[in-house]
Amino acid sequence: MLVISPKWIYSNNTKLEKDKSILLDGPIILDIFDNELIEKKYKDISRIIYPNHILMPTFTESYIDLNDCLSEKEIEIKIKSLVSNGVTRLCVYKKNYKDILNICTDLADISHIIELDGKTINQLDIKKMTDIFDFYKSDTSKQFCLSINNIIDFDKDIIIKLSSIINEIDIKVHIKGNCLKNISNKKIINETMNFWSEINLIDNSCLHGVLHLSDYWLASAKKRNITAIISYSELISIDNIVRFSSLLKRNYKCILITDTSNSYNLYEIIKLIESIDVEEKNNFDKNNILNCITKNTSNLFQNFISTDVIKKGNKASFNIFDYTSNQLLINKSSLPQLRNLDKQSLTHVWSAGEQYKI
Repeated sequence: MLVISPKWIYSNNTKLEKDKSILLDGPIILDIFDNELIEKKYKDISRIIYPNHILMPTFTESYIDLNDCLSEKEIEIKIKSLVSNGVTRLCVYKKNYKDILNICTDLADISHIIELDGKTINQLDIKKMTDIFDFYKSDTSKQFCLSINNIIDFDKDIIIKLSSIINEIDIKVHIKGNCLKNISNKKIINETMNFWSEINLIDNSCLHGVLHLSDYWLASAKKRNITAIISYSELISIDNIVRFSSLLKRNYKCILITDTSNSYNLYEIIKLIESIDVEEKNNFDKNNILNCITKNTSNLFQNFISTDVIKKGNKASFNIFDYTSNQLLINKSSLPQLRNLDKQSLTHVWSAGEQYKI
């Protein structure tokens, strides 16, 4: 066992708690306790002290396209780059997914994305999906998600069959929403969403491209507990950043993803939100941004022990940030501010009870 003692712990994704420690038992957080108990209960256990640091959950990359990687080595480099940014859960898309099933599994929980396209799907694709899902059911250490392109182009019988397979094994679904943005008729939207709900296809799924959809689409999605997926590359315009910020304020469940980008832009987005929206101070008590890469992603990794919050029983995967670095702490009497979080202040990444060398 091992005791980790930072200055602050971001506990349960709700608040910063000072002068607390966590007890690790292998890959699991066994306890969280006040430091004054160390001498009474844990004085004979090895201890690591991080005197000027914040301990918080590691991050999740919920959709990253690795098809530009031409070798296992390139894939490994990309995944390790994400881990060095504090990411220890990934949903990865690679057409030949079997080639990468065992890459970097010692560093991160990895879910594999299978993609289907409504413009090209046929019965053979459904057969392949059935084979994949049979494999998935036979090895619960593996996690899969399904990504659906051009959902409105699926034949009705095929989409019903597909939904039946999805529900049989409770696989999570990503829906690419680009094909929906030109549909504005409220009656058609209602009929479409009602049909997808009736066959239990989209409730609790993830919807991409939401910043390009109408408010009516988004309200209908929220009613069905659909998670809004936003890529970092979409947040290069002021209008999209403002809309994303407004979704957070209206309590939409959102997830931030890298998708096809070659860089990890979480830290830049945090600063952009702060600079544009003066009301959204992004301190650690307003945790909407952090939930987009922690708590809101948990359904995509149901086969793995949770890492999305720091609490007893969860996996011992956490990031350590030096809050004295780069003015994370504005002055000695103030709390650390989320808006100043950056890659340079990330000093340690722990994954399943093991420290990863950045």
